[in-house]
Amino acid sequence: MSTSIKVVLNSDVKKLGYKGDVVTVKRGFFRNFLSPRTLADYASEARLKVVENRKEKLVMARQQVLDMAKDVLAKIKDLKVVITGKMTKTGKLYGSVTEEKVIAAIKDACKVELTKEQIKMEHFKDLGEHKVLVHLGEGLEETVVVEVSGEKA
Repeated sequence: MSTSIKVVLNSDVKKLGYKGDVVTVKRGFFRNFLSPRTLADYASEARLKVVENRKEKLVMARQQVLDMAKDVLAKIKDLKVVITGKMTKTGKLYGSVTEEKVIAAIKDACKVELTKEQIKMEHFKDLGEHKVLVHLGEGLEETVVVEVSGEKA
C-alpha cells in the first residue's frame, strides 16, 4: 500500500502549492490536515478533468495579479515618504511609527493601497531615515524610505 496520494488543492497552501494544483502528499497529512480544513480533495479521474478545464483560467488570473503587483512595485520604487509626529525634549517621538502610518503615507504619496501584512518593519521612534520593506509575494519586494521628522510638543 502506497503511503503517498495525489490530491487537488482547493486553496493556496503555503510551501505546498496553489489552488488547482495537483500534488502528491502523504496519506496522513491529507487525512489529518488538508481534508478536515477542506484544503484538498482526492485527485480522482473526474476531479482531474475539472482541474484541467479550470487550470487555464487560474493561470490567467495569477498572471493578472502578478502584473498588478509589478505595477505597484514600479510606483513605489525609490519612494521616500515623510512622517511627522510630536517629539520629546530628547528628540524621540511620543508614539511609534507603525505599519498603519506608513501605509497612509504611501497612499498619500502614490495612491497605492497596501495592507499591514505587506509591510515588513519594526516600529520605531527615532527621527531620521528608516527603511521599510514592502513584500507583495515571492520575489516581489521593494524598499521604501521613511523619513521621520518631529515637531515640538
